Amino acid sequence: MGLSPILMFIERGIVAILAGVAILLALVSFRGLVPVTDPVSPIGYLDKISLFFGLHEQSRVIIVSAAKWTTEIYIYTFQKRLKDGAFHISGEQHESVSIGLLDSASPFSPPEVEAKCQSILTSVRGQLGQSLARNTPILVKVASEVNNIAKNDKEVLLKAIDDCLVNSEFLYNEESSVGVLSQQTQVVMQWFALGLLNGGLAGLTHKDTPVLVETTEDDLELTFATVLDTDQFPNNTVKANVKVQVFGNNWDLITVKMADLGMYKSRQLVLTNNDTDNERAYSACVNPVVDRWWDYGGKRYHVRGLYRGVEETKERNGPFAGKRVSRPVANYDVCHGIVLSHVKAKLSSGLESVIKEVKRRKFYARGKLFIKCSERGLTDPFKGGNIRLKAFMDSLKHACKVPNTDQPFACVDMMVAGVILDKVLNLHQGSTLMTPQRVGGMTGDWPVTAALDVYQNGL
Repeated sequence: MGLSPILMFIERGIVAILAGVAILLALVSFRGLVPVTDPVSPIGYLDKISLFFGLHEQSRVIIVSAAKWTTEIYIYTFQKRLKDGAFHISGEQHESVSIGLLDSASPFSPPEVEAKCQSILTSVRGQLGQSLARNTPILVKVASEVNNIAKNDKEVLLKAIDDCLVNSEFLYNEESSVGVLSQQTQVVMQWFALGLLNGGLAGLTHKDTPVLVETTEDDLELTFATVLDTDQFPNNTVKANVKVQVFGNNWDLITVKMADLGMYKSRQLVLTNNDTDNERAYSACVNPVVDRWWDYGGKRYHVRGLYRGVEETKERNGPFAGKRVSRPVANYDVCHGIVLSHVKAKLSSGLESVIKEVKRRKFYARGKLFIKCSERGLTDPFKGGNIRLKAFMDSLKHACKVPNTDQPFACVDMMVAGVILDKVLNLHQGSTLMTPQRVGGMTGDWPVTAALDVYQNGL
């Protein structure tokens, strides 16, 4: 007697399911033959299916960045092929919590630091899930500004964090899980992260690698990979030079310092016309409505606009909409000439090779250059967002032509930044200044590098 139609249907369904599973297994097996070019190559559907079938394993690494006012928590998920050990970074979870481990009155209290640390770990567990917290490695790095506090406070802080973590369920190494991250180490690790997130460093030439552009209070600093002999640079311009090995390739990473092109030092020299002992800082780069005092470098300056210039313009909004009004303005052309002379004077002949070598690379804004762009609404201070140079130049013109006593130095600061972008970085109106906050779906900073190191080498 033959099978009933229902049983035949079930039989065929089972055969179809088994055939589908066989096809999927064949596909994921074939996927296992495809090499992983770099750790951030995208996770595909076959990789997810491989994880479901147990052909891949998943693990996580926790990175905590502790600054004075806030703490950044990063959780990176890694997926590894069991067949050959090849792996991907499949995702990043990021949370910023308003807990400052350095924000305590001296002398530091161990119970207070312990309580803050426990609050941070509670946030980590909330992101990770209690079941996954056990045996997940955790790395805590404290910002280099910890070196500015009293030595005893620093010792109390690090010891309290150590005690907090050693008694937690996380995988912890007393020798390496807690430490201070130096500024230069952070720069090197960020350079690696940006190169990795931009498509990997394995197949790149030095011309394809990123350039970190940082304006400090005093200087302009460029960090980049070079093939030039560092002896070609003037000795006083080389701030750091390190050898970095990435996927079997050796990179010569250099940080070049261009003195007196920082945000505040340039402001001082431009406003005083290089006469820094004179408290009268009357300048064409300041709007005539500005009249205030500014302290810098142990000196006090009376800042005012030099020219009582006005410009007629048609108001678009408000009670005078559609009418022509006279508005006080800084002298854009004169200011540009002053700033251009300042920048050219500070670019020694030995720096020409630097300007030539970094030309046409991707530039990432750091430090006060990024802060100034965020103040002007050109990028989000937390999420970032790349900056079109046309928008930058429009903002510069607006800063010089529209009175704004809340940002009295906007014209001079933006003019200095604009001339640097033009004459040092060779960016034009169609160019883009990059920001590192979000690159390839992750944060383009040192935690990516740290997580990769912990995953490969352990704590």
